[in-house]
Amino acid sequence: MFKSIGRSLPDFSTDLRERQDWEVGSLITLDHLLNPAAFAFDPVSSILAIGTTDGTIRIFGAPGVETSLSLPSHTPIKFLQFATNVFKLVYADHKLYLWDLTPHGGIKLEASMRFGRPVTCLTLSPSHTHAFIGLESGEIQTYDLLCRRTSAYVITNAWEVYEKDLIASGMLVDTDGTSRIPVDVVVHPRSLNFVFVAYGGGIVFLDLKEQKTLRTYELLVPAGAPGGSGYTDPDLLKHRRPNVSSLSVHPTGHFFAVGHVDGSIAFWAVEDGEQPLMVRTLDEVDVHKVDGEKLEQYLPDEEGPAKRPSKLHEPREPIFKLAWSGYPNSYDPRGGETSLVILGGQFTHDPPGINVLWLPAFNPPAPPSHVTDHSLHPFFRNAMRDSLDPLSAYFYGTPGLTQDFLLTPRDSPHFGGTWNPTAIMILFESGGHTCAIEARQFPPLEFLASARELSQSAEQPTGDSHDNLAQDLATTLQSMTMNEEPKKLHLPPSLWSGPDAIVEATLFSLDRIAYETLSRASEHSPDHLLLEGGIAMPDEEVAAVIKYAKFEPHRIAVTRNADLSIRFLDISVQLLIPSSSSPFTSAFPRALLHLSVDVLALAGLPDIAAHLPSSFSEQVRIDDVQLAVESLEVALVLSGGEIMVYRMADRQSVTARQLPDKQLVSLEHVPVANGLCFKPYFLVKAEAPVTAFAISDVDPSPRIRLVAVHASGVIHIYTLVRGPDGTWTIPSPPSEAEGVAAPLHGGTFILDAHTGAQCKADKARLMVALEFKASPETTEERIRCLLLVTGAKGARCLADFGDERVARVDWGHKAGGVVRAHVLERNGSYALVVFTDKHEALVYSVPTLEYLHTLPLPTTSSIPPSVDSTGDLLTLIPLHDPSAVRPARAASPTPSSSSTAAPSIFSVVTTNTAATSSTGVASQSPAKSLRLDSLFATRRGYHVPLVSLMECKDGTERSTLPAPAPVSLGPADWRSLLGGLVGPGSVTGDQIDVLLAGPDRPVPEKPEPRTERAGYTEWEAGSSKAGTTVTSTEHVKGNLYDRLHAAVSERGEMLGNLETSVNSLEQGSKNMLAQAKLLAAKQTAKTWMPKF
Repeated sequence: MFKSIGRSLPDFSTDLRERQDWEVGSLITLDHLLNPAAFAFDPVSSILAIGTTDGTIRIFGAPGVETSLSLPSHTPIKFLQFATNVFKLVYADHKLYLWDLTPHGGIKLEASMRFGRPVTCLTLSPSHTHAFIGLESGEIQTYDLLCRRTSAYVITNAWEVYEKDLIASGMLVDTDGTSRIPVDVVVHPRSLNFVFVAYGGGIVFLDLKEQKTLRTYELLVPAGAPGGSGYTDPDLLKHRRPNVSSLSVHPTGHFFAVGHVDGSIAFWAVEDGEQPLMVRTLDEVDVHKVDGEKLEQYLPDEEGPAKRPSKLHEPREPIFKLAWSGYPNSYDPRGGETSLVILGGQFTHDPPGINVLWLPAFNPPAPPSHVTDHSLHPFFRNAMRDSLDPLSAYFYGTPGLTQDFLLTPRDSPHFGGTWNPTAIMILFESGGHTCAIEARQFPPLEFLASARELSQSAEQPTGDSHDNLAQDLATTLQSMTMNEEPKKLHLPPSLWSGPDAIVEATLFSLDRIAYETLSRASEHSPDHLLLEGGIAMPDEEVAAVIKYAKFEPHRIAVTRNADLSIRFLDISVQLLIPSSSSPFTSAFPRALLHLSVDVLALAGLPDIAAHLPSSFSEQVRIDDVQLAVESLEVALVLSGGEIMVYRMADRQSVTARQLPDKQLVSLEHVPVANGLCFKPYFLVKAEAPVTAFAISDVDPSPRIRLVAVHASGVIHIYTLVRGPDGTWTIPSPPSEAEGVAAPLHGGTFILDAHTGAQCKADKARLMVALEFKASPETTEERIRCLLLVTGAKGARCLADFGDERVARVDWGHKAGGVVRAHVLERNGSYALVVFTDKHEALVYSVPTLEYLHTLPLPTTSSIPPSVDSTGDLLTLIPLHDPSAVRPARAASPTPSSSSTAAPSIFSVVTTNTAATSSTGVASQSPAKSLRLDSLFATRRGYHVPLVSLMECKDGTERSTLPAPAPVSLGPADWRSLLGGLVGPGSVTGDQIDVLLAGPDRPVPEKPEPRTERAGYTEWEAGSSKAGTTVTSTEHVKGNLYDRLHAAVSERGEMLGNLETSVNSLEQGSKNMLAQAKLLAAKQTAKTWMPKF
């Protein structure tokens, strides 16, 4: 170590020299679900559950409400559903798990049981408290959710019975084991006594009360009919029975759709099991019928080949899932237009996604003739078929192969959770053995536009041509506004995966003014997936610590995402500080989506693409991101060498302007999406890959210093001067100094020689520079700044940019590879902290670079942590963590003026900040978690809030809507054909529970009804929904907040009593020990006494 001669510098590390001054620990972990496998939604409580392949279930509610649970076996989540009427969550596979969602502050596992065979389907009804569980053996068992046991009622293998009856009647049955395995169980949407059971061979319609099969529905494709496989099917001239793969019932309950493994969909009337209404694929109709003309084109003539050239058979995907949705869009009890969502049925070369058909309403008038109760009138059959002719269609494309989807209803849990959905969630493969979830608006707006046009055309009045023209124009304009693409809805940050996955993250600390400016427009927007259930409150154990957390600086994580976007996550501890006794109103972390930057959207514009290489979209990556927190600018370094600068602005210029420098391209005229605050500023065209980069955080100033540290260790200091015309120039050659070889990214610092604080290029330092005046009377200037340069092998501290060497240190081979360095501040003291690939932090004093401590880091990752000046570390844990740590990227191996560094301002003669090198290629492995750690982790206030899922922030709980009433085939006043599904014979949910549970059912303890449970007095909402109950002040004790506080206080009181008992025991032990010592001393004294 070398020190300057004749100059004494103060020790800036006085309060950081002792080991007890450091407290290394973890603050909070932000996990990301990269392997979702199943999902469920409760429209009553407005909460969402996501199950993963590793046995984790994450539950999301209102902003700030998020909790998780794990299976003991860590098996993949397959079947997951909410029991909305009993406030429970059910999972089933080989084993069933039942959780109670009502406890305040947590979720309780109530029961678990193992089945003898694997579970093939799980069905719950919001009208009763039993679950139907299909087993691979063919049985359908029932499970009592309230009594937490299997019930006596069992549905035997009805399809096996059906096949045996066929064989007994002399028919040949080509069957295998899969035809008798249940695929799905669907409760009739308007009559709880009837159940559809989909087996591999067909559909069985059951009467639970009578315990008998009413009808069976089996699709038989005759020889010569194309079926779902088409005319290239090798079995075209054979009779075929494609296996069933999915089932969905029309909202009226009078007909249903069955998906098959050959990609066809069969539509059946409940009252007719002989012939389907229609069998279609995504692009053809009536594929179950033989078309002689088409068949001849594929069959060979007696004397030659086929008339149409043969091609290889390309099978369709099976119809994996169907969902038939109704909407409150008609005054007719039978409803209006419906939508049918179809997963599957495509060819392998088709783009992945989900097809949606918009179907006409089924509300025919009364039939012209009388019919019996045991037959389906042709009039109704034709009406059903007409209601299957699509009015419109839409395709939801996905980036990867689509695996599943989920509709989120507005408020009703009935109709299998498909009634009046407002969003569709799509699960798809995203590469790297991961999956992703995307949420989109549903239904597409063009469906609503087509329905409106249809109704207006039906009611078109005859009149003046000018009036008709005006009406047509208004209708056209309205349809233009409705024909928008369904918006992508924002999900909680922990669900960012696939294109939204985080691949890099940088931590920034902000002062109050910068934070308020950036977060000003971060309110909840309508483009978020609507989740309103539950509330979150702080844990009482951290309540005493939280009040000090509000004085901490705010923290923002700037993330680089797989879709080449930049996003901002607010991870400030202040978000975990509630107001008085109210629940949290903000999510943690909070996504500041109005600050997002989309690089690909900018590159897709023709006038911008002309300045970029043709392969830009396929090969570009974001290598570095820097945020100027005072000037509110974001700069991106791209892998091709381009630099894009964005700035926060209210509006953009209308026209483009030409910049004097040909390497610069103005972007001020480029539009961005509505609501985004960062607007494109300018583009620096690529000349060579960028190896180092920094951005200034000050407004135009008299003089700026640019420090460039080369890979060889040579330091060049450039002086930039701004002329009267606003042009920046370098009037003189750069000065030169000797640093260290292979400088680290972000590892060069300018320190104030009097305080040790970093001299940042901000407005405060600009004021110092403007006020500084050199003394004309002194011939020797005192040291004004220190240049501290760190590299892969060591560090060097120089006075005034190399005028004199202050100190030098080498890391040594035992330290390992150094990947990051930072100067930290704590209570006015400063220290240099170096991070190594051994997951340790080496602490050195400033400015003497004296070794002080070695600190083990709490998080292990191959990616170096992002560090701020307060000692907090943000570490990204990638999904695929390589064994070797990615080396830090240094500057260019040869001195080059293109190696840029941080601009600086200190005074008219000195500088104040340092060089920065880029981090290199970002890890393309998505982050499975972000962990916020600290070298000073004492009394920080980060914690996991207590959650109550069944409450709402407005102080009420939503009530379950009543079960839908049965409807007839004809108009409301027509009663000639009810089909046995409506009328006085309908049963209730309680009757179904009695029927399924049997006579020996114990009296279950039903949960308190939602509408009778207490609300809150502390929470003052601006407006209340219909049905909201507000308690009076004498019932304050019954609300959630008091229950939470009472529970936690009781817990604290118990702990206090335990502490008192322990203290009493300790004091008693001390007294007993003292008495024992006194007694021993007396006995010893007696032995010394002389005997008389």
